[in-house]
Amino acid sequence: MSKSDNDLSKRLFPVLTCRNCIVKKHCFPHDLSPEETAQFEQLVVRRRRVLRGEFAYRAHDECSKIFIVRLGSFKTVRVSRYGGMDVIAFHHTGDLLGIEGASHSAYEVDTIALEDSQICELSFVGLEELSRKIPRLHQQVWRRLSNEVTLMQQQSLLLKARSEQRFASFLLDLSRISSRCGNASTEFSLRMSRTDIGLFLGLTNESMSRLISKFRKARLIDVSVRNVRVLSPCTLEELASGAMSWEQLEQEQMSLPRPRNVDLDKCIFNCGGCPLPSPSAQ
Repeated sequence: MSKSDNDLSKRLFPVLTCRNCIVKKHCFPHDLSPEETAQFEQLVVRRRRVLRGEFAYRAHDECSKIFIVRLGSFKTVRVSRYGGMDVIAFHHTGDLLGIEGASHSAYEVDTIALEDSQICELSFVGLEELSRKIPRLHQQVWRRLSNEVTLMQQQSLLLKARSEQRFASFLLDLSRISSRCGNASTEFSLRMSRTDIGLFLGLTNESMSRLISKFRKARLIDVSVRNVRVLSPCTLEELASGAMSWEQLEQEQMSLPRPRNVDLDKCIFNCGGCPLPSPSAQ
């Protein structure tokens, strides 16, 4: 290939770097200078494709790397010695994988791709050393670790809540993740199975089926195969926060005439209520 052909190829198909990565704003280099970003990029051991159902890493593997989800989604799973399985968390674009093993010599969970995905592998020791040299990177590392601890605490508290509150919180999390990735916050696809969602929320398959039916009947969501459309994000917010119980929701809906379709363009999170048509408008 001639030099001109090689230059044209680089322009059309640029080499993937941290500087041109599509998830840079959700990754460590987003607040670093070009020089600092170049140093960070030296920590990337490799960028790897993980097909659906494959493992990013297994429990008991040596913990020498952490991983950043560049594309796709994963679930972390813990299997007991008796064969029981718990879904610990779901991970999406920009999330970190492997930090649960940071204080151990081996990973404690299996991490499985929910769809064809891509990850960046970072040297854990290298990240520690570089964060000591770059204060902004050090702050980001601690912020991400602190966020992970907060999420685990929230999940622990959520498991004590009623099933409707748990499911509403789960849907809102997926909605925010969809928005974070540049997609519509009110429409998204479920990459995980109903069984996985149940295991994550501490619910049986039967309970999950009943919940989905209840939420559809209450006109909170519409479900087609694995595609979900949120019809009333404000009500989901109230359910998730505990500001409204399911019994209160049912009483309110019984006292109101059946609304027409909600104008989703006017319904955003924290707006104080969904703009349902007034009776005079029906």
